[in-house]
Amino acid sequence: MNENEIPLIIAKKTQKKDVILDPNGFFVIEVIKNEIRVEYYSNVYKQNKIVSGKLEKVFSGKNAAELGDTIASHVPIMRPEHYIYLGKELQRAFCALQHNRKYEQDGC
Repeated sequence: MNENEIPLIIAKKTQKKDVILDPNGFFVIEVIKNEIRVEYYSNVYKQNKIVSGKLEKVFSGKNAAELGDTIASHVPIMRPEHYIYLGKELQRAFCALQHNRKYEQDGC
């Protein structure tokens, strides 16, 4: 394959209206005192719509990479883009923890 056959794909952010919610669950991330806490909820459905969540697991740590690896091994059935979102948010939480700043989880 030569250079002319390799497509160049320009990155763009997915619009909120185009985000597909993960059918397997969601995460709530907080920075509490000197740690990052991540709660994993499975989705609760009513008439084929996600209406809430059921707390399944709680993760705690101080390092985004360790938390990401641990979560991926304990919650192995998420959409790939959900893992990307989780990694981004864990890194943001880690930076807030390191610099003693407030962290607020970003939406989809």
